[in-house]
Amino acid sequence: MKRTIHVLGCLLAVLVCGQAVAGQSPIKPVSAICVEAESGLVLFQQDADVPRPPASMVKLMMMLLVAEGVEGGTWTLQQPIAISTYASSMGGTQVFLKAGEVWPLAKMMDAVAVASANDGAVAVAEGLWGTLAKYLETANRRALELGMIDTVYRSANGLPPDNGRDFDLTTARDMAVLARACVQHDMIMRWVGQREFQFRETDALKSNTNKLLWRMPDCDGMKTGYIRAAGFCITATAQRGGVRLISVVMGNPSKYDRFNQAQQLLEGGFRNVRKLRLVAQGQSLGKPVPVNNCATPEVRLTASQDLWVTVRNEDLASLQITAEHPATLLTPITAGSVVGEVRVKLAGATLARCPLTVPTDLEAKAGLLTLENRLARDEQPPVRTKRMRRGS
Repeated sequence: MKRTIHVLGCLLAVLVCGQAVAGQSPIKPVSAICVEAESGLVLFQQDADVPRPPASMVKLMMMLLVAEGVEGGTWTLQQPIAISTYASSMGGTQVFLKAGEVWPLAKMMDAVAVASANDGAVAVAEGLWGTLAKYLETANRRALELGMIDTVYRSANGLPPDNGRDFDLTTARDMAVLARACVQHDMIMRWVGQREFQFRETDALKSNTNKLLWRMPDCDGMKTGYIRAAGFCITATAQRGGVRLISVVMGNPSKYDRFNQAQQLLEGGFRNVRKLRLVAQGQSLGKPVPVNNCATPEVRLTASQDLWVTVRNEDLASLQITAEHPATLLTPITAGSVVGEVRVKLAGATLARCPLTVPTDLEAKAGLLTLENRLARDEQPPVRTKRMRRGS
C-alpha cells in the first residue's frame, strides 16, 4: 500500500512539474533534507521523496563520474576536450565555448563546478564518453548503483527539455545520497569549494553560484540549480567539529531564501548531532573470558580500533554497547587474533562495530587436553554480553 501511495505521489509531482513549465509556480511545499555525510543519518526531512527537476544539480553526477575516472586511471585532468558545435550552442549559464576550441579537462571541471557552465558539461560528456547518450547511460547506471532509485538523468546540464516534458528527475533524498558519494573525493571538494575562477585570461572573474561559501564559514561546497520547473535548488555541505553534514533544498520560490533554508538546516543539524568515541583502541571490554588448557586461566578481550558513532542528542541515552565472543577460548592463540566483535546499537540497529582481539599470546599446556580442546571448539556456542547502556 505504501508503495502505491509513493507511485501516485511521483505521478502527481511530474504533472505539477508540467504545470510549472506552462507558467505556474514550482511545486509546493519545498523539498528538504539534512543528513550526516558518513552514516547517512537523517536529521531533518520534508517531502524528501517527491520527484522533481534538479536543474544544474545534475552536474554533481558528472563531477562524481569524472573524479572516479581520474582516480581509476581512465583519463587525466590534462585530457584534451574538443568543443563541438552542439556543446557551444547551450544557453543559460556558460563560459561561451567556441566550436573547435580544445581545453583541458581540469579547466572544464572548474567551469562546470564554479560557473555551472552548461556548455562545459556537454563538452565533457561528449569528450569523455564519445556521445551524450553514452554519458547519460553511465550516469543513470551509477545512480542505481548508489541507490538513487527515484532519479532519471536526461541531460548533462539540467536545462529544460525541448519538448517541455522529459525533465531530469530526482528527489532531495537521492541528491543527499549523491552528495555523500561526492564528499568522499578531495578532487570534487576542490572544485566545488572555489569561490571564483577565471576561465580565459581576458575574462572577468566568475563567482561560484553557491553563495553559502561566503555566508557560512563552515560551508565548503556543493551545487546550486534553477530552471522554472525546478524552482531554486541547492545541495550544500559543511563540516564542524569532525562532523560533516549535507543539506538539500529543492523547489524554493526564492533565489536567496534557498541559501537561508539550506544554512538553517545545517545549523540545526549541528546543534542536534554529536560524534562520540565510545570505544578506544586497546580498551578491555566485557568480563574476563576463561581460557582452556592454559597457564593463563582467563583474559580480557580488547577492541582492535577506535569506535566512533554520530547520533542525535536525543538518542544518546538509548545507545547500547555489546560484545560477542566464545564462552571459552581454546589455545593456542596468538596476540591480536580476532575472537569476537563489539557493536554499538540503537533500537536494535547496529551503528558501528569492530573486532575483539586477544591482547597476548596464549600457549597451550604441552600435551594436555588436545582432544578435549578440539571437541570443545566444535561444540561451544558464542556468548553475547551487554557491556553498558549509554546514559543509564
